[in-house]
Amino acid sequence: MRDKLIFIFLFLANLSCNVQERKNELIIDIYQSVKFPLELNVNPKRSSIQYIESDSGEYLAIQNKIGPRVEIFKLAPFKHIRSIELAIDGPNRVGIPNGFRIVSKDSLLIASIPPQIHTLSFDGIKKSSIQVIDTINHVNYLSSNNELPFLFDEQILFGAQPFFRDFLQTNPDNINSYSHIYKVDLKSKKTDWLPISHPSDFWNEGKKTPHFAWTDRYDTIVVSPQTDHRLWLISKQNGKLIGYKETKSVYVNKFQIVNGFPEGDKGIIEGLASDRYELMLHDPYRDVFYRFFFIGVDWEDYTMGYRDLFANRPKIGLMLLDKNLNILGEHVFPDHHIEAWNYFVGKDGLYVSTNNPNRDDFDENFLRYDIIRFEGLNYED
Repeated sequence: MRDKLIFIFLFLANLSCNVQERKNELIIDIYQSVKFPLELNVNPKRSSIQYIESDSGEYLAIQNKIGPRVEIFKLAPFKHIRSIELAIDGPNRVGIPNGFRIVSKDSLLIASIPPQIHTLSFDGIKKSSIQVIDTINHVNYLSSNNELPFLFDEQILFGAQPFFRDFLQTNPDNINSYSHIYKVDLKSKKTDWLPISHPSDFWNEGKKTPHFAWTDRYDTIVVSPQTDHRLWLISKQNGKLIGYKETKSVYVNKFQIVNGFPEGDKGIIEGLASDRYELMLHDPYRDVFYRFFFIGVDWEDYTMGYRDLFANRPKIGLMLLDKNLNILGEHVFPDHHIEAWNYFVGKDGLYVSTNNPNRDDFDENFLRYDIIRFEGLNYED
């Protein structure tokens, strides 16, 4: 009798879990699949893409690792518009480019190594450079990519550097004494580091990666840590933390704990078996948020090596959040269906790259996306 009761309890618990996941499952529609050919001299950095809508149409800007350059394409029809050269020497040099942001019809910001923000014209002429120096954490590079794009409040630029220079030696008790977010007045070139860091209990269960992604909605910056269910809400106007919002995925349950220096490929295998959050995007057309995540896997269940799987995680999902960051539902894509870090929001819907290098139909000569839509959201057509 006791064994029967245990079986019934386990069956009901499993049923309850499955019902919860089904109830939380989003209904999606592939509105359109698009495939854009690339010229032979274009090798895109697929984690550094910007969608732009203007009176003259929709555009896609991509950092080209060849050159290096920033390439601008018109989306409909797909056509190469222009290249912006990024000089590596001479009076217009920008160091090692590590992401960009187009801010007007003839103004491009480059994040670089060493840590500087360069303003260029579309002719590649450098207008100004601003050093960003952190005297405590000793930042040695800046980035503005899909994960951490430059954010703006008129002439104020916000950037982030979510790392500890000496991660293993950082005392958990001091984790909230570091600043990882800076703001720059583009007119006066004054830089300030905001007194905002990880919560004091962030490492209570062990050391986890401090990296995060972010996006914004009007005055609010929304920070999405890779290894914490809580989102941070930050006011641009006063540069202060407003509070936290718990948005736990039913699929994200096990974060990787780092106990010391990695031994061989042990860290890769453990990372692959762990869950974590990925990009955070705001959709201004539907006024919702997308929080992407990785689901941990056992690499031995696949026919490829763990390094290939780690470089292009097989199981990717997303959470759909309303404007108040309440969870509307979740969706998990089929294995290897989409390419990590390569998504953007457009007028027609959410673009997710389907050119994952672990797919049989991968082709480096194309950009390929599914434009997906979600039941319950309003679209123009």
